[in-house]
Amino acid sequence: MQEIIIQDSKTITHKAMSMFLALAKQAIDKRGVFSVALSGGSTPESLYRALCYDAIQAQIDWQKVHLFWGDERNVPASDPDSNYRMVNEALMKYIAIPAENVHRVPTEMTVTEAAIAYEKDLRLFFPGDWPRFDLVLLGMGEDGHTASLFPHSEGLADEKRWFIANFAPKRDVWRLTLTKNAINAARHVLVLVKGAHKAPMLTKVLRGDFNPIEKPIQSINPVDGQLTWLLDEDVASLLPPELIA
Repeated sequence: MQEIIIQDSKTITHKAMSMFLALAKQAIDKRGVFSVALSGGSTPESLYRALCYDAIQAQIDWQKVHLFWGDERNVPASDPDSNYRMVNEALMKYIAIPAENVHRVPTEMTVTEAAIAYEKDLRLFFPGDWPRFDLVLLGMGEDGHTASLFPHSEGLADEKRWFIANFAPKRDVWRLTLTKNAINAARHVLVLVKGAHKAPMLTKVLRGDFNPIEKPIQSINPVDGQLTWLLDEDVASLLPPELIA
């Protein structure tokens, strides 16, 4: 199932926060735990900061929340480019979450070692053939990438692994990321996209031909879950009305 929600730039964070709270409550009520794979970027960062307000914190039992990372840069945890560091500064420093509930990608290892170790962590937490996250947060780059699944990267072809080291050809850099199949096993995938500069690519993704090698985010389609696009008015400005009605 796919849903497209458009908010103005001032309320998109509030909408994302409302969805996060609702999914957390639902998961904890049904299964006693809420597992979420976090994303980097400025839009998710606004969400993380919003979750720190006292009135919002009171609505989440953080003792039953497990935080994972959908992707990570190959840098130390203290590096300004680290997704872990951003989430720590924006959210984790202000919430009462047990240390064992925070599943950091071990970037002090080599990328290959880190990917293997993180997949082991995921497999210890999730039973079954694939990780069943309650929520995966994603963004979309101007090139159509999501998580660290980049155009023409070898990781797009992986059908067996949960978490991999993936080389981004045009960026000439290694990243660590969930695979498309691991993401697609989630109960809910929420894609947050803002900004007019991404409007042309968003239109190609939602209205253009299916070519996930060129537009990796097209490979995201939950097998038994919900895909929600949460867009601001600027990035949705080129979409036809019939697509968003």
